[in-house]
Amino acid sequence: MKPMLCKSILLVSHELTYTGAPRSLLNMADVLRELGWQVDIWTCKRGEFQEEFNKKGYRVDFIDFENSQWLYKLKEYQVAVFNTVFTAELCVRAQCILRSILFIREAGNISQLVRECGISEKTLRNINEIFCVSDYAKRMIRLQCHSTNIRVIHNWVKDESFHRMNWVKDSMIHYLVSGTVEYRKGIDIAVQAFLNMPEILRSITTLHIVGRVPEWSHDYWEQVVPKNNKRIIFHGEIQNERERMELYKKMNVFVVSSRDEACSLVALEGAMLGKVVIMSENVGAQYVLKDNSDCLYEVENVAQLTRKMSQFTSRRKLLVEGLMMRKRYLETSTKKIYRKKLEEYIT
Repeated sequence: MKPMLCKSILLVSHELTYTGAPRSLLNMADVLRELGWQVDIWTCKRGEFQEEFNKKGYRVDFIDFENSQWLYKLKEYQVAVFNTVFTAELCVRAQCILRSILFIREAGNISQLVRECGISEKTLRNINEIFCVSDYAKRMIRLQCHSTNIRVIHNWVKDESFHRMNWVKDSMIHYLVSGTVEYRKGIDIAVQAFLNMPEILRSITTLHIVGRVPEWSHDYWEQVVPKNNKRIIFHGEIQNERERMELYKKMNVFVVSSRDEACSLVALEGAMLGKVVIMSENVGAQYVLKDNSDCLYEVENVAQLTRKMSQFTSRRKLLVEGLMMRKRYLETSTKKIYRKKLEEYIT
């Protein structure tokens, strides 16, 4: 394949936090650069995740979008990709000047964002071209935007497994819930399911929680985890990518208990590492499960999740399912697969 030369693409981020949307945008930037594009990053809001872009040599500019001068700068680019529904209005304005794609990272929560964050339904319906990350997300977006021009590009995550097996170490089975601590992520569901596990399993199981607690979610967080429970370990937000991955490698079961999730990079990372991944039916990344009902549960069904979590205290099940998840990662979520699809859709 012959790479393109002298093509410029603009990626616009609504924020630069250590969360899924900016991480996915960085992954996209890496692949676009491999395909020969000159990639520039604009952001609506400064943030600590900018350092991850800078480490890889990307130029990141904070843009005052209240000033219409940014529209004139668009002429320097052939394509612009606007990340998340929070940039929808910018995308509508830009598409009069150049090919503009709104990459929606949200799903069922779009209706809530429209109500609470001042995002216009009319704006969403006027977008010419939409990308999203899963068939689940596509269904949700169609319900809200009534758009037919929606393409699905599954996310990818870097392969850092080194072909390790899903062994149980220190006689303890480690469960992980990772993501921004908020109601939509359903951390309360995972915690309650974990606490409801049979008493005989309590001495061999530990739940780890990783994620930032936004100021607006403090009340929710205070109600989620019982005080002084030694079986539950809260790590907070882990900004160091290597440190985060080292913790993930020590886990046995990833639980994605979201009430609504367009994809879930955490699920893909769990599959990549050959871990068991249990998720709700409202998580877009369920394509990595294929037809495995053992790892899928009805959203908000705590009892069902408890049973799923309990059955993976079997060391044999952990190994067998871990190998299956690793296989599914290689079939669905590698850079090579993503690159082929992105090249097809962008060029």
